[in-house]
Amino acid sequence: MITTLAGLLLLAVEPGLSVEPNLPVMRDKTLVVWVSVADLDSRGGSVLTLDCMDSFDGLVYGEIRPRVWMPGSDRYARTPRDQAAWPQETASGQTVRLAAVYAGRQVTVYRCDEVVAQGTVEQPAAFGPGTSVVFGLRHRAAGRPDCYFAGSIDEARVYARALTVDELRALTPGDVRASNPLGWWTFDEPVVRDRRGTFPDAELHDGAVVRDGKLVLDGKRAYAITPAGRRFTSPIHYRPRVGCFADPIPLFAQGAYHVFYLQGEVGWCPWQHVRSRDLLTWEELPTALRSDGAADGPDGGHMFTGSVMEHDGTFYAWYTGHNPSNPAGLEVVRLATSRDTLTWTKQPEVTVAPDGVIYAKEPRTRDWRDPYVFYNEVEKCFWMVVFANDAKTHAGVQGLMTSPDLKTWTAQPPLAGAGGQECPDVFRIGNTWYLIGGDHYLSADNPRGPWHAPAQNVIDRPGVYAGKRQFDGQRHIWTGWAWDGQPGADGVLSDSGEGSWGGYQCLPRELVAGDAGQLYCRPVREAVAAFSQTVSTLADANPELHANGAVWRMDAGKLTARASRPGSTCRFDVPASYYLEAEVAFEPASTLTVAFREQNDGRAYMLTIEPGADRLTLSAPGQTWTREHCALDLTRPVKVQAFVVGTMLECFVGERWAFSRRMYGLSSGKLGLDVRGAGATVTALRVAVKP
Repeated sequence: MITTLAGLLLLAVEPGLSVEPNLPVMRDKTLVVWVSVADLDSRGGSVLTLDCMDSFDGLVYGEIRPRVWMPGSDRYARTPRDQAAWPQETASGQTVRLAAVYAGRQVTVYRCDEVVAQGTVEQPAAFGPGTSVVFGLRHRAAGRPDCYFAGSIDEARVYARALTVDELRALTPGDVRASNPLGWWTFDEPVVRDRRGTFPDAELHDGAVVRDGKLVLDGKRAYAITPAGRRFTSPIHYRPRVGCFADPIPLFAQGAYHVFYLQGEVGWCPWQHVRSRDLLTWEELPTALRSDGAADGPDGGHMFTGSVMEHDGTFYAWYTGHNPSNPAGLEVVRLATSRDTLTWTKQPEVTVAPDGVIYAKEPRTRDWRDPYVFYNEVEKCFWMVVFANDAKTHAGVQGLMTSPDLKTWTAQPPLAGAGGQECPDVFRIGNTWYLIGGDHYLSADNPRGPWHAPAQNVIDRPGVYAGKRQFDGQRHIWTGWAWDGQPGADGVLSDSGEGSWGGYQCLPRELVAGDAGQLYCRPVREAVAAFSQTVSTLADANPELHANGAVWRMDAGKLTARASRPGSTCRFDVPASYYLEAEVAFEPASTLTVAFREQNDGRAYMLTIEPGADRLTLSAPGQTWTREHCALDLTRPVKVQAFVVGTMLECFVGERWAFSRRMYGLSSGKLGLDVRGAGATVTALRVAVKP
């Protein structure tokens, strides 16, 4: 099970679910570091940070006031803003001992044995399981020029208690016998290793190096970080070991499914690359694109979303160069090319920017990102669809550029009726064009528009975002990323605005054309086939488990409910993780609720199907999401599928509608069927696991 303390994940014992590292919870704590500043005028880097989800505490240099050491924290939640009286650092190239002591609501920063900063906080932060230690970068989700420390670290320690002044004065480099730290780094070997064994080995990024017993940081983009987070072992979901999976950029090439993706929580955001032949197991390939340009250039910041396509044996990766320090503009479209999808060469001579006539060109206040490039067979030229702003109104629009050769681009009027959409993906099935963006889609008869929203124009939510698809010659395979919520909280997801950017790759799905411009969605057959070991069927529906008058009846191998009483529930004992497939014949006025991980007190994750109202609802304890206009074909049994795997719940109804979310509060429980109204018949049911 998972238990919580003030929203912090404490323990995870569900099979396949782990937390790295599994620490005791710390509120009182002490951060100690022996450090030398190389550039007194550098700003905003941290020499030692504890980072967990959206909270961090660290020893930060010069973020608010130049040359001042301060207790850094998320949105200054535990950082005094008035630092006028705090002394400025003067020792360049000299090793000094710094310590930040967190004792209750009191935070004190010491330089050697002198107090240099002090303040009171309203709510101390708690750090425990899933905490990263970061050296050099202010916090792991940062990625700006003013977030990196310039200098070297001789030694660092983390204590799970507040040290006294006398204890601080007694600290000696290389000797921890009297103080017993939780974590201890001396940088005596090339691997950045915690000598206490509490934290995993840190990864060195972007020029960070261990040299002569020191961790050397350049103040530009170099940092080190220990891997951390909640992980579950899944046969159908991918996530990198460090950071998270965000904004997929799919490509089918050379007989394989490729997904480039933005790796979050690792400073400047790179493009990573994975490949699969079965859509289940993913091979990690070399990083495709990374921040490697001038600090004030288009490649000096984030490598944000774009698209990959092939033309005449060359692969083209169109990406967003996002850099707040670039005087030419926050965002421009850039190009890299490859002959094999593995080694990429940037082409700086090809830079696409807004024209200033149709699309807004102001350097700081406009969007110009997420390019999707493809060959438009109808117009016999290349199209680039990009999220932009109108030059006159500054409203978000779906911008259009055209090119005969992938080199010269001409601005065209924006797509009519489309509005601005993140991560656009444009394609055609039959005579209908589709434009997917963010978490919804539009359809049109002509790609220039007018575009309109079908009655139901969401592929999946609230659990999945920024999905895109690739075409393998037969199927349009779509995948996105599933939000991470706060530790232990089912109530924190995308609709509340508190979910993370990035998480796990969701289960790949197949998109097919539906009625009236809609897109239908079903799980890929590879995922279904992976769950081949059946553990429960209709035969396991024991009448002794029936509730509320035992209105479910077995008849000729079918399970039928006539809901003469409010709520009739049939329960199955199932594993913590499994695949469910059922076929249900509905009366139009019936309502079926499928309960996942149902508890004895009634708490569960529930999918409710109301075919007469064309309505689907997904709920968790304390939360409900409803989707309207989800029509089903009731002339035959409706297929209900669900992948209940780790913290992921992905439901599919009628091979049309997907409904997903994360599950944090309930790690196991029963499978329940509840019927209301006119009744329903379950003609088939199978619960299966992957061998």
